[in-house]
Amino acid sequence: MNKLMKIVGGSLVVLAAGAGIAAGAAVWLSERKMHRVVDVQRASTSFATFDASLERGEYLFVTRGCSECHGERGEGKVMIDDQKAGFYVHSPNITRGGGGAAATYTDTDWVALLRHGVKPNGAPAFIMPSEDYAQMADEDVAALVTYIRGMAPSAERKVEIRLPLMMKALYAFGVFKDAAEKIDHTKPAPARVPNDMHAQGEYISKTCIGCHGQGYAGGQIPGAPPTWPAAANLTAAADGAMTRYTSVEQFRQMMRTGKRADGTSIGVMPFESLRAMSDAELDALFGFLKTLQPKASGTR
Repeated sequence: MNKLMKIVGGSLVVLAAGAGIAAGAAVWLSERKMHRVVDVQRASTSFATFDASLERGEYLFVTRGCSECHGERGEGKVMIDDQKAGFYVHSPNITRGGGGAAATYTDTDWVALLRHGVKPNGAPAFIMPSEDYAQMADEDVAALVTYIRGMAPSAERKVEIRLPLMMKALYAFGVFKDAAEKIDHTKPAPARVPNDMHAQGEYISKTCIGCHGQGYAGGQIPGAPPTWPAAANLTAAADGAMTRYTSVEQFRQMMRTGKRADGTSIGVMPFESLRAMSDAELDALFGFLKTLQPKASGTR
């Protein structure tokens, strides 16, 4: 009996040591990956050639999720606080105050961040959904950044990211990817926002892919808190969310209220931003999504 207990005890010690080594490796590898240098071509950029509209910039700041993640004043805010999972994210201050990194960003730095998910030092931006902004037109990038630079400086700054061990492991081994890994860095972005309504709908829909996937088929959102539901399938699949909306009026109502056509509430969507979108943009987005061919739900 004593011999058996010694064997069991020894096995538990070995297992505990192995688990500790694996945990340590996950932490080390994730930190190394998070601080790697992303090799992308960052062409020198100047917004001086654009007649940047502050009105358009403010509209983009509100409707494209900037205020939802960084606060209405750009001062930074708590985005995720899942104490049970040990997942906490406080976004950075992006105004010219508070000592935030963005205070000194050049035009080229902003383009690298938004289009490539890369910081000025070459490291990947973590949590930042740059894949949603990678195909934002030059004129919109100029308008958005010009508006952000004109915001009143905020002294508030508490950048902090705490990841659960499992998420660190998934990130270290490529299951969970940062934006820089998801973006096609060779694909040029448009200079101007398209005029055609269908093309506008597709352009606007790029801000949906971070959650719903490149193919709009939904599924578990990479890097999201484990308590979040899977993103809906936006294609014409039989179980797709868009089949519930037979008119643009129903679609607008959902985007403005956060409730489905049957009156039930939608769990996770950036409705602070979506409800501020214009009728014209919502109509264009609805029209584009209605043209998507069916794809199996969850395939993103």
